[in-house]
Formats: sequence, structure tokens, C-alpha cells
Amino acid sequence: MPENEIIKEIHRHREELARRCDYDIHKLMAYYREQEAGSEAAGRKLVSFAPSHAEAGSCIMREDPPRL
Repeated sequence: MPENEIIKEIHRHREELARRCDYDIHKLMAYYREQEAGSEAAGRKLVSFAPSHAEAGSCIMREDPPRL
């Protein structure tokens, strides 16, 4: 199967970011937080996920499985 050019570009970019952060997850996450803060300061709206049902205060009832 031929490689997709878009996927290759994503992998190249991800590798470059990891290299710039010395392959340190803490540095990488700090970089992402800086980027996020800069986006918010520039007035760009970031995606946020809807709260889960548990966070929204809903109640889920389950029956106990039958005993064998």
C-alpha cells in the first residue's frame, strides 16, 4: 500500500517537535500549553469536549447479573 503524503507530513512534523523538545514528554507538553495560551490570546477558539454523563449529573442504573 503506498504511503499517504499527508500521513508522512504528520509523522515528519511530530518527529521534529519531539526532537526540538529533546524527546522529553514534559517539555513537549509545556510547548503545547504555550501554543494553546498563544492561540487563546490571539482570539482563536479552541475545541473543548462536552462533559461526560457522569460530569453532567446523570444517573445510570444497572441490574446485577443473574446468579448462577
